[in-house]
This record gives sequence, C-alpha cells and structure tokens, in this order.
Amino acid sequence: MAMQQPLPGRKDPVTHKPSSREIAFLLAFHAILSGSFIISYLTGDEDTYGMHVLTGYTVLGALGLRLLIGMFMPAGSPLRLPRPSPEWTRDYLGRLLTGDAAARGERSPLHAWMAIGLLVGVTLAALTGVAADFRPRLDDLHEVLANSALFIVFAHIALVLSLHGLKRWASRAPAKGPLADGPLPAASGEIQ
Repeated sequence: MAMQQPLPGRKDPVTHKPSSREIAFLLAFHAILSGSFIISYLTGDEDTYGMHVLTGYTVLGALGLRLLIGMFMPAGSPLRLPRPSPEWTRDYLGRLLTGDAAARGERSPLHAWMAIGLLVGVTLAALTGVAADFRPRLDDLHEVLANSALFIVFAHIALVLSLHGLKRWASRAPAKGPLADGPLPAASGEIQ
C-alpha cells in the first residue's frame, strides 16, 4: 500500500532552527504572559483589584509587543505570527489518521491554530478589562471572555502535551503494523 504523501510544495512555517535569542524571547514572552494571566485571573475580586489591573495591563503589553514583533518578522522565523492553512491542516490530519509515521513526527499545524485562538481569546479578555475600567457595565463581558480565555489556555496545554506525546511515541514506535504500513483498508476503499 502506498503512503499518503504531504502536499507538494508545502513548507513548514518555521524553516530554520530558532536562535538562542529567539528561544529566549519566546520563553520570556510565555513566562510574562502566563504568569500575568494567572495572577490577573486569581486577583479579580475587590480586595486585590490593584494587582488585577496591573497584571491585566501587563498581559495587554506583552500581547501588544508580541503582535508588533510578529508582524515584522520574515517568513520562516519562529517569531512571525502564525498563519495557519486549512489545506495543510486537512492534509496533516488525513495523513495522521491513516497512519503516516512521518506525520506523527512533524510539527503540527494545530499549533498555529491554537496560537491564533490564544492570541484572540486573551487579547479580547484584556481589552474588555481595560474597557470595563471606563465603562463598568462591560465587567460581565470581561468576566465571560476571561473565563473563555482560561478554557483556551487549558486546551492549549492539552494540545501541547498530546502532540508532544505523539512525537515521543512516533520516535519509539516500530515502523511496522497497520498504522505504519499505510492507510487502513476501510480508509483507502479496498474493502468490498
């Protein structure tokens, strides 16, 4: 059975190994954003409102800096804003579900989709928090968006852990068996 091949001409979004500076920036961004988001989420009540506001503005500042830097990075840079492709995602998921061993070891386009979801969700929560400072009636909207952003954060953690596990499994799994030999008969239309 023939293995399904990746889309011709498709390039992974990151085309070079990240430099130590790029890694340091991404780690610092993650630390500042996640730490500020957690503190902001936990300090939303009346007694700790000053800390909530400070860390909320820190979240907004980190996101603003990340978006600004990401817009001007060249193609292939890990700092460039993600540009997920539905075609690449369908191809990847199709190859993954039919047992393509190479798909288990490559970078998933689901990372880019999740990054977009996180950027949008957390940015909306932060912006409505700023707006709620000036229009208190927006506080309920801010709370709903912050709770939604927390759900997106948990989904992000689950995705990262599961894709990491998939890569580790791919590196240890033997290259034989029904998933390594190609698509299952039902998936390829060979069953009559």
